[in-house]
Amino acid sequence: MTELMQLLYDYTLDTGFTALLNSGEYRSLNALLTRLDDRLRQELAADTWDTLEKYQDALQEQRDAELSAMFRATYALCRELR
Repeated sequence: MTELMQLLYDYTLDTGFTALLNSGEYRSLNALLTRLDDRLRQELAADTWDTLEKYQDALQEQRDAELSAMFRATYALCRELR
């Protein structure tokens, strides 16, 4: 990302984007994920926790990449429309 794109991306994460995360649907999904994570940690043997954490880290990286791609596509579209 260019410096301008990174600045806009960070601003989006810090402001408008977070407002959308306060929706009831997002909160419900987040609560479900928390419950499932807690249950997995209770039921999995301690020696498999490392694998679970690596899996969760990989999922987070995937989400971050998807969010970045969506932002870049939106940015490109906005440039085309002006």
